[in-house]
Amino acid sequence: MTTSNPRVEAPRVEAPRVEAARPDDGAGERAAEAARRAARVARGPVHRGAASPIYNDLPHRVLKPGVRWFLNRVVMQISLEGLENVPFDEPLIFAGNHSSWLDGPLVVIESPRTVRCLSKVEMYRGVLGRALLFSGQIPIDRDRADREALHTALDELSRGGAIGLFPEGTRGSGEMAAVQHGIAYLAVHGRCRVLPVACINTGAALPRGARWPRRSVPIRVVFGAPFAVEVPANPRSRKALAAVAEDIRVRLLDHLATVRAGKACGEAGGTGGADRAGAG
Repeated sequence: MTTSNPRVEAPRVEAPRVEAARPDDGAGERAAEAARRAARVARGPVHRGAASPIYNDLPHRVLKPGVRWFLNRVVMQISLEGLENVPFDEPLIFAGNHSSWLDGPLVVIESPRTVRCLSKVEMYRGVLGRALLFSGQIPIDRDRADREALHTALDELSRGGAIGLFPEGTRGSGEMAAVQHGIAYLAVHGRCRVLPVACINTGAALPRGARWPRRSVPIRVVFGAPFAVEVPANPRSRKALAAVAEDIRVRLLDHLATVRAGKACGEAGGTGGADRAGAG
């Protein structure tokens, strides 16, 4: 009978081993959950449709420096300002005035980070269309509510990327007299800041009907300080989005006026960015 006592007590010794393993199991679960969250972020948000494919920006990182140098030094006279205002570690909307066909390519090429612009679907034909898709630009049908284009832009923002658009909707005087509500929708639902871009003299450098830009006309591309928009209580309300769009318009117009007055741009101002651009 006495020999059975150790057998009865033996299971009690195993209890501490089970308890000691629990912290490791918890850490493993937390690591697994963190990995699952990272995978969800990489896939992008879930919209009504399927998430858009992730764009590989290798062409921008490899080709842009050489293209920028050739464009700025050989083809045209382009000076850059405010590059120090461009953050690299957050989703961002580049919003510019639109008076020339040059504006879109300049925002994409001159930006120090990869930018995917929303461009009218009519441009996606032939060689130009293939070049736009290769560089990651997003086609949008301006004649309807293009949810696919908006969801693609939101996907890019959710992954920490940057998109570009010209909220006036089409080429005009570039005076920001009115803006479309799409930029408000993206800024609110993308939970990101807006960075104003002023393209100066692009209309004179490439007037309507011209096939080649005039090198004699100097161009300025000025990046302002990014700003946040106020998220309305009802982000789907058209009236609320109209108010956000108007606030964005006023801020973009203020940046444009400041640049034309020759004042410092954004937080840092000056022409310090121009020297770096020329060397790029």
